[in-house]
Amino acid sequence: MLPEQVYLLAAGKGRRAGGPKAWRLVDGRSLLERQIGFLLTLFEPSSIAVTIQEAWRERVLNIHREIAWVAEDPDASPLAALKSLVAAAPLKSWAFVYHVDMPLWVPGLFEALDRRISAAEHEGFEALAPVCAGRKGHPVLLSPALAASLAALDPQKDRLDYWLRTRKEGGVEVPFGCIHENWNSPALKGHALGA
Repeated sequence: MLPEQVYLLAAGKGRRAGGPKAWRLVDGRSLLERQIGFLLTLFEPSSIAVTIQEAWRERVLNIHREIAWVAEDPDASPLAALKSLVAAAPLKSWAFVYHVDMPLWVPGLFEALDRRISAAEHEGFEALAPVCAGRKGHPVLLSPALAASLAALDPQKDRLDYWLRTRKEGGVEVPFGCIHENWNSPALKGHALGA
């Protein structure tokens, strides 16, 4: 099991997808169920925190009861959602952050980022991102050193991606093109996502 935390952003309305992406079926299972099933192969349930809509609470408890399910306004920004997750599950160790519609079901991706943490700390990096074909992608890995500055951000005017550009972020070369994909990607839109 990896020692880091995971913050999964899943509460959105999914307007472009015709409904919440968390419940979009992929090979007979919702994206949320598939994400959780994958994450549980790498992390303890207590290390996983997920934003949900309050109306989903009973439904998600049937997926797993030990995960931190955090209710969030579906219209909230990704930064607001992340701040809610950090409030519920404090950023005390390095933490992976990504959205429910990103098909990152590749253990080697998380392991490659995990292996880079010690060197990143030595070099003073505050965040790590995977890089494939010269482009950064997800999941982003945040250092606990960012907790105070993250808490000071204003979700009404600040953006997570812009803020990360102001931090010392390192890249980790990986061979996984999935780091650039999400449900809105042309290659995935309208198709069942494979393994």
